[in-house]
Amino acid sequence: MLRGWDTNERVLDSGAFESSQRVRVTEPVVESSESGARWLGVAYWQAVDRFTRGSVRPRWTDDGGRLTLLGGASLLCFGPPELAFSDELVSCRHSIQGGLLALRPGGSITLAQRRAGEELELSVTVEEYLPRLAARLGAPWWTGALYAKGQSPFHAAVSRRYFTQLVADGRS
Repeated sequence: MLRGWDTNERVLDSGAFESSQRVRVTEPVVESSESGARWLGVAYWQAVDRFTRGSVRPRWTDDGGRLTLLGGASLLCFGPPELAFSDELVSCRHSIQGGLLALRPGGSITLAQRRAGEELELSVTVEEYLPRLAARLGAPWWTGALYAKGQSPFHAAVSRRYFTQLVADGRS
């Protein structure tokens, strides 16, 4: 069962964005292993594909991945998964390496399950991301309307679907 949905976002002094979405669960959704860490990433990219009904598709090779719009333009490009697991944390991190939605390479997305007292926390955390659609430092607020009204809410909605799917898969 999902509890405690939380989403937040902030702009850093550098102009980069950080955002996180979190929920709490009572049982682990993945095992603490390389396979569990990898599944956190696979499930997230599946959630993107399902949420967009296939209009944004993840494509992966050994060198990393990219999200493509209708099989063509690369919206975002990512490095290969960096997997970690212990008794307290299972995570899959991808560096952001560019794409049409990134102003320049930099930042990362981390998908994680971590112990939080008697419960566990599932999270999607984006750090140091420079979105092309956001307002630049010092620019009028409305110049970032596409990011604020489109890309940012899209990311939060995908995260919610991802959490729901992880919990459902964990019960299967």
